Amino acid sequence: MTAKQIIIIAVVVIVLGVIIFPLFNRRQFRNLPPDQQVRILMKEAKGLAFFKNVSKGSTGTLYYVKNKRKILMFPWVLSDGNMLCTRKHPFDRWDYPEEQLPLNEDELKQLQEELEKYNKKNPVKLVFYSDDEK
Repeated sequence: MTAKQIIIIAVVVIVLGVIIFPLFNRRQFRNLPPDQQVRILMKEAKGLAFFKNVSKGSTGTLYYVKNKRKILMFPWVLSDGNMLCTRKHPFDRWDYPEEQLPLNEDELKQLQEELEKYNKKNPVKLVFYSDDEK
């Protein structure tokens, strides 16, 4: 093989690995049933608090995973450059496990701190309806 052929092969492998395969994986994740999405999220979670944003254009869901065991979902729509949560009472109950246990005071406080960190780190902020807008 010539040096030119080796360079072309290397470029093709890099493009596939960096651009094509991640796009394919995101699309596959969105098409999975919710129970399989939960399993993947629990495996992916790093640390005590983990966020994953799964968007479908101008709508999507922000997943919050706590301790790799509890999941809270925030469905959102894009509004004025922010992700506006469409869930009526987003802090009432956990979405997973299936028993849908209520959030206690400590969990709620930790969630609010983690959401503040998430919003500081990301250019598109997650916002919630105020009491006036409901």
